[in-house]
Amino acid sequence: MVQFDRSTCQEAEVEMVRQLRSVIITRSKEGATLEEIIDDYRELTGDVLMPIFGSRQNFANYLSRVDGVWCSTEGTDGVILWYCSTPRTKHVVEMIQEQKSNVRAVRNHQNCAPSDYTVDPPPAIDYNPPLRPDCPKFFKDNVRPPRKPFQNRYKQPNPSKERRWRPHNRSYRPKRPRADELDFSMYGPSLHKHQLMGDDFFLSIAKWELGYSFDRGHSIAMSGLCISGLTLAEAAKRVERAPHIASQVLVNVGTVDLLHGRQMIDLLHDFDMLMARFRDRNVEPLVTTLAPIANAGGCSPMQYRLRKFNEYIRIKCRNYIDLGRYFQNDDGSVRFECYQPGPRKCFCVKEAREW
Repeated sequence: MVQFDRSTCQEAEVEMVRQLRSVIITRSKEGATLEEIIDDYRELTGDVLMPIFGSRQNFANYLSRVDGVWCSTEGTDGVILWYCSTPRTKHVVEMIQEQKSNVRAVRNHQNCAPSDYTVDPPPAIDYNPPLRPDCPKFFKDNVRPPRKPFQNRYKQPNPSKERRWRPHNRSYRPKRPRADELDFSMYGPSLHKHQLMGDDFFLSIAKWELGYSFDRGHSIAMSGLCISGLTLAEAAKRVERAPHIASQVLVNVGTVDLLHGRQMIDLLHDFDMLMARFRDRNVEPLVTTLAPIANAGGCSPMQYRLRKFNEYIRIKCRNYIDLGRYFQNDDGSVRFECYQPGPRKCFCVKEAREW
């Protein structure tokens, strides 16, 4: 019977985690796909990860449990990117992210292919076709090849490290700016010259409807001032500390506070504080009322606070959009056909505490 030293196994796992973190950190600028992590780890250590984990899903589950490692999505095609940052490596991550990237290399990764990277063609096969029968009904245009013709499969020997090149499998689709949008690098997502600020509702609109991307290097999903789990109090802090605030801002915040059971007096206090922070920066925002919470209908306390909060917005705000009434019928019942049948992406519903 073979006995394994537990301390040796633990040391091996610690070393593997350390190497995985270093591999992910080196790609902090653009994020690392699962295939890139597997290939970089093999080049760094010479070990193959798939025999250890069995499948890519198991490997992704293992990465999600590593401290300091998280994933995000890129673009509408939902490419999963991995990031890593720990207190000891935070300065390294920031240094990598601040590096200027080669625009041509980022947008067309096939240009990075070395000129001597060639693939040998398949060997020629001697094939003598049978003679056509002497038949008056035989024509050249009625001979159709099969839908899946036979193809010779061959393996190319692994190239050396100097000649090894992996084509970038991440499709880059540059977003074409619209005439009615603000500078994304300064203001984040915008709609009709209005900077967007909101929780998961506006974040999903910015991501899936307007085509904006998530901000990289954060442990929570965010794009500009559209942040998953954004509360009224946190929104006030963001307005106070944001380097750029547009002259026109469209705001939809407060649903997360209702979901966390905040009392009415706290909701109104935080909302007044948010409006005061906007006025400190000489901005009069365009505020929307909150849409009904579909899974909390009826005469629940949450729905009561929602109605009172929307009434407060109509009274206090000079500029507002009564968004909530478009989600209700004339009798006050919720129009559930306005809600999507299932979640496209699940974001966190915890309060946003990161800056």
